[in-house]
Amino acid sequence: MSDRGILIFAYDGSFEGFLSAVFDSFSMKVIPSDVVVFDDMEPSLLKIHYVETDFEHAKRVLSGIETKLGKTVLNMVKTAFLFDEPGKEAAILRFIHKAFAEGKSTGNKIGDEAVNRVYKMCVAVNNEAERFRQFTRFSDSNGALVSVIHPKHFVLPLIKYFFCNRIKNEHFMIFDAEHGAALIHTPARTAIIPVENLEIPDSSEDNFYSGLWKSYYRHIAIASRYNPTCRRNHMPKRFWQYLPEVSEELEHGFVPKLSFGTSAEIAAALKAETKLLSKGE
Repeated sequence: MSDRGILIFAYDGSFEGFLSAVFDSFSMKVIPSDVVVFDDMEPSLLKIHYVETDFEHAKRVLSGIETKLGKTVLNMVKTAFLFDEPGKEAAILRFIHKAFAEGKSTGNKIGDEAVNRVYKMCVAVNNEAERFRQFTRFSDSNGALVSVIHPKHFVLPLIKYFFCNRIKNEHFMIFDAEHGAALIHTPARTAIIPVENLEIPDSSEDNFYSGLWKSYYRHIAIASRYNPTCRRNHMPKRFWQYLPEVSEELEHGFVPKLSFGTSAEIAAALKAETKLLSKGE
């Protein structure tokens, strides 16, 4: 298998297009120095091979990976492809070549550089997906539930079944503004479709319920246990924009209030109350 950095593969950016590139790589017996999306191509002195998306070729590659390498490797390939940073395609392609050369156990060899890179990509995507399972919040828009998210990686396929099972009888949409796609669900059908722009009308009813939730969040807080550092560890600040109970804390000049006042005010009130109780008043 040639690996002399003499070739660049260019494809359409789809998963089927990438699998077609994998097929071409094995057919041509060459490992390209890079795999790029058509729209991201830059001038290069290297020869460029333009991959034609062939669904039959993609199906054969997918079937071959599952049959010969097992579901562990297949899931790693699928998950790593959702990673959204440059160089993912070339890394996955090299991983696939290595797996076909060394067998099913390749996916467990995370000490190997080629495997480790794909493994870390999968970890990053899965962690991102778990965060959005936890921190996605919906608002009501004309009877449908709508959420706008800005994930680093394309996590809609990974969070799809969680929300479809959790609120399967609802009409809802999760719009990924970073990747221009939306997960749309009705009790009869679910699909992930491209969506370039989305404007969600403001709902006074939804604002009312958001206000109730903020009030509830403040009143159940325990001032003596207020620990902003611990909270940021469990709930990273970049997700606060999705959470009505803490989103207002991102505003400039915000003064945190717990229950009926600031933490200092509550502490002073508790201290005064303790003195009264100790005196038997």
